[in-house]
Amino acid sequence: MLLWLSLVMWQCTADPLFPPVEAESGEDYLPLSFGRSWTYQIDSVIYDPLGSAQPVDTVSTYLQEVITDTFSTTAGLTFVMNQYTQTDTTLPWIYLKTIGISREQDRLLWNEENRILIKFLYPLYTGLSWDGTAFFDPYLQVPIYGELMQPFKSWSFKILGKQEQHQVGSHDWDQVLRIQQADDENLIERRFSQEWYQKNVGLVYKRMYILDTQCGGEPALCAGIPWEEKAEKGYILTQTLLKTTN
Repeated sequence: MLLWLSLVMWQCTADPLFPPVEAESGEDYLPLSFGRSWTYQIDSVIYDPLGSAQPVDTVSTYLQEVITDTFSTTAGLTFVMNQYTQTDTTLPWIYLKTIGISREQDRLLWNEENRILIKFLYPLYTGLSWDGTAFFDPYLQVPIYGELMQPFKSWSFKILGKQEQHQVGSHDWDQVLRIQQADDENLIERRFSQEWYQKNVGLVYKRMYILDTQCGGEPALCAGIPWEEKAEKGYILTQTLLKTTN
């Protein structure tokens, strides 16, 4: 047990022994408080060759996240966040799931469906990297639209930039933290995940490619073909902030 704990601590250690001057605690990139909410538009391209008559489908939905409770532990403070979904803004919100967000002294943990991701490692600075999947097997198979996939395979977290300016939809954000969670591919798999956080707001943009292909049993023949065209299962997801309330 002690060996395992030591390994986890080692995997989550920043690259340099001493962080650069620009390092900061970073808690305000995901401000958490009781009652706070975020509303997003989710645009997805779904590859489901066996589940429907339409193997590639484009779907737009809405996601709402609300902090509904908090409690203290020996490690720090945990926030309970409920997620709700709707297919149209005229329809009522439907409960989706509950997520636990634990803010500890040197990291922020995101517990979703009994999988704990190390979302942030403090202090934050450009170039910081860590093993965000250290608490579970990244080769875990997960059912995605009826197909078993390994969505967390080859994930490696890294801060690409801080205090950046980016336009997302109609919003101009001027203090953006970009975290890359995955950017890896081979002949049959593409894993990409990137999240953008605006200071004092939270997550404002997310882009994911979780795609597999076999190219009819000859994956080498598909080399050079865009993943949007050759993917056979999985999804492409874009998540954009519409509004937030304190």
